[in-house]
Amino acid sequence: MYGWRARLGLMTASGIIAPESEYWLMAPEGVSCHFTKMPFTGGGTKDIIEELKTAEKFLDEAVTLVADARPSAIALVGTGASFCGGYGYDQQLIQKMRSRIGNLPATTGASSAIAALKKVGARKISLAMPYVEDVARVGRKFIEDNGIQVVNSKWLNHRDSFEIAQIPRETIYNLAKEVDDPESDAVFISCVALFVVEIIETLEHDLKKPVVTTNQAIMWNLLRMCNINEKIEGFGELLSKY
Repeated sequence: MYGWRARLGLMTASGIIAPESEYWLMAPEGVSCHFTKMPFTGGGTKDIIEELKTAEKFLDEAVTLVADARPSAIALVGTGASFCGGYGYDQQLIQKMRSRIGNLPATTGASSAIAALKKVGARKISLAMPYVEDVARVGRKFIEDNGIQVVNSKWLNHRDSFEIAQIPRETIYNLAKEVDDPESDAVFISCVALFVVEIIETLEHDLKKPVVTTNQAIMWNLLRMCNINEKIEGFGELLSKY
């Protein structure tokens, strides 16, 4: 039977396809993943930051729907959608979710990333992103406002979620290597739309430092919220050591 240890309630945008594969790949025995979609692709012509903020408008309904799976903990599976409002916006979203579902443990992509980076001891990071510049700059500021110095950052100028999922692993690998700085304690690859968890260990081997991705960070955070402290191999130091 699936979910006998924990059921994870996961809410993500309709145009994002990576999490359904990545979370089941990382999930330990007895943990099940239950997804609810919210209408968003990122491919429109509107101001992209304002478009990301529309996730909040659909959050109440998404929480209500995912609650039907009786989850042990829930997450807004979105990085830009949870940092687009600046410092503290992710915490506002968490409170909104918890008020809707009876104070169940809840997190977001941005919140989990910050927690994960601090857990691996990263005070300075290199930041790799697929986003357009407007989103990338807001993301960088959010991280720095949360007490982590970004010593270098690069982005690929994509805005459509489905398009981001098509980025080859080789491109992500090369981006992470290019952005890495000797002064950084870790590399953070931001965006839940990327297929990236299967190359984390290769990157860590080659860069000789922790590599954190948003989906990996959310999975780690949710498992710890559910008091599952099992060390999971194959997806980087965050899950195998912390």
